[in-house]
Order: sequence, then structure tokens, then C-alpha cells
Amino acid sequence: MDLKIIIGLLSGSLATLLIKEVFNQINRKVDFNRDLKKLTFARKLDKAEKAVGFYATYLNTIIEMKNSFKVILKTLKEDSDLDLSIIETVLNQHSVNLTELMKNSYPESNAVHLYFELEDLENWNESDISDLLENLSETKSIDNDIQFWLNIYNSHLDKGEKDKADFYWNKIQELLPAYSESLQKIVDSLERNRLAVYKLIKTIKKQL
Repeated sequence: MDLKIIIGLLSGSLATLLIKEVFNQINRKVDFNRDLKKLTFARKLDKAEKAVGFYATYLNTIIEMKNSFKVILKTLKEDSDLDLSIIETVLNQHSVNLTELMKNSYPESNAVHLYFELEDLENWNESDISDLLENLSETKSIDNDIQFWLNIYNSHLDKGEKDKADFYWNKIQELLPAYSESLQKIVDSLERNRLAVYKLIKTIKKQL
């Protein structure tokens, strides 16, 4: 066989093998990218499900707490005889639930920030958190003062000392406007937080 023919055949074969290898590498890269996208999506979906589950539970709790504070505020404004001990029990239970939720679910759900752009300081920021904590502290302080005067009021009332009891009842009445204002601030903060969390959930779903 002519050497030129042999070289030609070998060159053709090598070229064919080279082209096949190029196509194989391209296909492998396509498969790799497709698998990577599937893996990334699966991870995003997992983090999104956990985050939405966490924030949905948190959102419902915040709404119930806000409504509880609104009932207390309405009771004060209307001077009704509603038994607020029930509301206090509900608020305490929500506080426990939030603590458990943050401890058990927040660290894992917070990983959602690795896959989604969720930073929006206009909706809820450190200043809002500080305001809420300050309002809660202020309300608790006034609540302690009211409880202090109420104990003295009840003590004199039990002894039949109406004049002294009325004096301390007036002390309580003097605190109620500031107490109502403080409660309203909490309600407003919780509403702002509710809207921020609701938008956060919508953002996760939209980016998914």
C-alpha cells in the first residue's frame, strides 16, 4: 500500500477520533452543568421550604401576638371588664413558642441567605429591632408599676379602706395613657415586622 494512502487513512481516523472526543467532552460538560443546576435547584428548594416553613410559623405567631396586644389596648380604651389574664396566658405561650422556634428552626432556615437575595433594610432593620425591644421594655416597666399600685390598692380594699384604695386606684389611672401609648407602639412594630416577613416569603417564592 502506498505510504501516502496509509498516512491519509491514519490521519482521517485520528481526525475522526479527535472529533468524537471533542463531542464527548462537550456532552460531558453539558451533563455536568445540567447535574450541577439540578443539585443547586434541589438545595435551593430544600432551603426555601425550610425557610418558608419557619417564616410562616413565625408570621402566624406575630399576628396572634399583635392581635392580643390590640385586645389589651382596646380593653384599656373602652374601660371594659374583660379578663386580661387569658390574654396574658396566650402572650406568654407565644413567647415560649417563639423561643423554641428560634432555637430549633432558625439556624437551619437562615441558610436560605446563601441562595437568595433577601437583604432589604427598608422593610426591617436594626433600628426597627431596637424600637421593638425598647417599646417592650417600656411597656413591661409600666406594667410593673401598675401591678405594684394594684397590689396596694387591693390590700386597702380588702381592709375596707376605700379612701386609701381610691388614692392608689388614681395612681393606676395616671399610668394608663402612657401604657396605652406604649402598647400601640408595640402593635405598630409588630405590624411592620409582619409586612417585612410576608414580603420575605414572597421574595423567596419569586426567586425560586
